[in-house]
Amino acid sequence: MARDCAPGKEFVFKLPSGAVVGRAKNVDELAAFIKNAPLESVLYHAKGGHFAPWLNMLGEHKLVAALKGLQINDKTVRIALLRVLKR
Repeated sequence: MARDCAPGKEFVFKLPSGAVVGRAKNVDELAAFIKNAPLESVLYHAKGGHFAPWLNMLGEHKLVAALKGLQINDKTVRIALLRVLKR
């Protein structure tokens, strides 16, 4: 079972414009949203390095380490991120 973050510490998915398009409170929800979120939002967070600090806060250090070597490609970003987050 995925560990939930503290209330108010959810990962907030945004578009580059700042519009909020979703929230995740654990790794499973993060993966589900990456799978279905607007590509623009996934790329914004992936290229900005926003996933690692949140995963680090959850104590998911192995996932953070795996993200560091990840190559961000516009076409394969979802697949690459989901492979890292797969448990």
